[in-house]
Parts: sequence; C-alpha cells; structure tokens
Amino acid sequence: MTRENKIMVEHVPVNSARLHSLFARHRAFWERPAGDNALFVTQASTRLTPIPFLLRQSDGGALRNAERLRPDMFDVPAMVAELADWEPAWEGGVLRTQCQWLGHAGVGDSMPMSLAPGKMPWVEAMLGCPIALVDGEPWIAPYPGDPEEIIQRGANFEHTPWFQLYLEFLRQLQVRVGDRFPVTTNTLIRGPGDLVAAVMGVQAACLAWIERPRLMARLLRICTDAVLQMIEAGNRLLKPFQGGYPETYGTLAPGPVVSTQDDYSCLISADMYKKQILPYAREIIQSRPYSVLHLHSGGLHIAPLLLEFPELTAIEVSVDSPPAEGRRPYEVQMLRAILEHKSLIVDIGPPYLDGLADYEALLAQLPRRGLFLRASFEPADYAALPEDFPGRRVWLLG
Repeated sequence: MTRENKIMVEHVPVNSARLHSLFARHRAFWERPAGDNALFVTQASTRLTPIPFLLRQSDGGALRNAERLRPDMFDVPAMVAELADWEPAWEGGVLRTQCQWLGHAGVGDSMPMSLAPGKMPWVEAMLGCPIALVDGEPWIAPYPGDPEEIIQRGANFEHTPWFQLYLEFLRQLQVRVGDRFPVTTNTLIRGPGDLVAAVMGVQAACLAWIERPRLMARLLRICTDAVLQMIEAGNRLLKPFQGGYPETYGTLAPGPVVSTQDDYSCLISADMYKKQILPYAREIIQSRPYSVLHLHSGGLHIAPLLLEFPELTAIEVSVDSPPAEGRRPYEVQMLRAILEHKSLIVDIGPPYLDGLADYEALLAQLPRRGLFLRASFEPADYAALPEDFPGRRVWLLG
C-alpha cells in the first residue's frame, strides 16, 4: 500500500465513553425517542467501482472465476485472515472501507463489523440454485429442475454443506476478529418473494404469482423456513457485543435483530404482495425483537402495508437513480411517511444525489427522529467536504 493510498483511521477503545455514547445513539435510532437522534454515514461513491468478491486461498492466490461455486472452494481461514490484516485505503479515487463483503470499517456513525460474505446468495445456494463466479461477481441461475423438487425435499437445511459453511464463517470470524469486527448473523438474507424469483426466474415467478398461486405458496413456505433456520442457527452461535447485536447496516440493536429484503416487490402490485408474500415476510420479521426490511425506491408502493405492522422496527430504502420525471416528490413523501411510524435507513448516492446542495435539500425535508442517512458522493465532491462533515470519520475498534 502506497503512502498516497493510506487514510487516517481512528482507533476507538472498546470500553471508551465515546463508543458507549455512540451505542446510546444507536439505541435511540431503534427506539425512536422524541428529538433529533439521526445517524450519518458519508463516503466516496463505490457504485461505479464494485468491490470484488475473491475467494482467497491458503497458497496466497484467489479464485475469481468459477462456472459453479461449491462450498469446498471457500478457504474460510484464509479469507478471515485477509480481513484480520486488512486496512481501509483509497483505491482509484474511491475510499475502500469494506473488505470483500466480509467486513468493513466503521464510517461515521456506523460501527465496524463482519459477516458471512454479504455478496454470497446463501439461501439460493442452499435451495439448489447454481451460483457462478464471474470476475469476482456471483451470478445466480434459476433452479435447473422442477421447483416441485425443492418442495418435496422439504426445509431441513441445517446439515447441508452451504448451511454449514455459513456457520463456519460465523465461528471463525467470532474467534479471530470478533473483538475488532463484531460479527452479525445477518448477511445476504433475501426475503421469501426474492427467493422464489431466484428459484424460478423472475419472469416465470411473476406469471406464477398470477396463474399458480398454490405452487407459489408451497414454495414460499420452504423459502421462509430456510431463512428462519439460518436466523435461528446464527443467533444460537454468536455472542452479543457490548450487550447489543450488530445488524447489516452498521448499528448495534438493543436486542436480537434480523435484516431481510423484498427487492422484487417492485414487480407486483401492493395487493398481490399483501396476499401472497407479506404473510411469509412477517414470519421472518417477527422472528427477532428488532428487524429491518430493505426495499428499493421502486418498491415504495408497499411501504403503507409495512407501516401497519408494529413488529417491523425499521425500513431501509436504497434510492435508485435517476428517478422518473416528477417521481422525486413522491419518494420524499414516502420517506417522510415511514419516519412518522418507524426508523428509516436511507442509502443514497450519485447520480440521484448530485453533490452537497442535493444532499442538504433532501436532509432538510426529512425528520431527524429515527433517521439513518447513508450518503455516497462522487470522489471529487467527497474530497471537498469539510473534515468535520457528519458521518465522515473512518474508525476501527482497539
């Protein structure tokens, strides 16, 4: 690493008053007392320069291409060792605060943490979907047989190689780096609707929600049970950190927490989502005292349904870009509506976010109670921000 690539990284002692103050703010984010308890992350944009997912090997090499991934291709000790030795750095004008989807530094108000690789579609692999690795990017193919086969096999996944690999990552992360990168059970845990779309293919799934609802209900049952097994096993294995539980977006929840998502809700009506998918999504949400559901801004039409359920603690919205003409006021309106009832995590960056003025205009329209604003700027815009800009510091534990 060259001198030019190094960045200033603060080291925060685990028992420091500063850390306990931050975690108190995290609790306020989840519990939403009245007042300004907003959290912030500010970083250079990584959207145009994807972070690779390379399977580090014990001989020092790395696997970046595979026609079909298998669990035995993962050298868990080598990958965890890479995180143990990793430091945040500038690469090509972008601030790298994440190590291969295995762990990341604290940025602003988010904490350092680690997880079973967040780029890996764990449940899809458990269900039997082929996963290819192309230039460090996993790609999912639909299940090659009849989805009825998945239903007939049932939902006992705990002894499958992919499930055991997920648990092995959690074990080794906790032992090797858990004091510096607290481990979360949450990784890429897609919701039941997303999993069905992965198994069948998106087009076939959309048609089946209309034409074959009974099949979809049976398949959604299997997918839900697979997710619930992962959540339960991970929570049995990991210990709390400082009395709390790390979640995917970088906060410490006051109790056990689950993060899931409903990306493909943007392809179906709110009524169809309510009848066919929401009952299963609620099972996952209800499985832990705290929960966060990820949506894209194209799926905000289901947000009013989600606001009806008190068991859902937070909604995360990844704001896609650019919005259709005239849509931005609607999106801001929906974000405000969520904040009236629940905690809200907003992930936003270019080209939707066009510099500091755009950021400040959005922030001015959002209430601060229960808000976590995670913003990415183009590298030149990021470099021009003041050093004390909210959410900009990069830090590690220890």
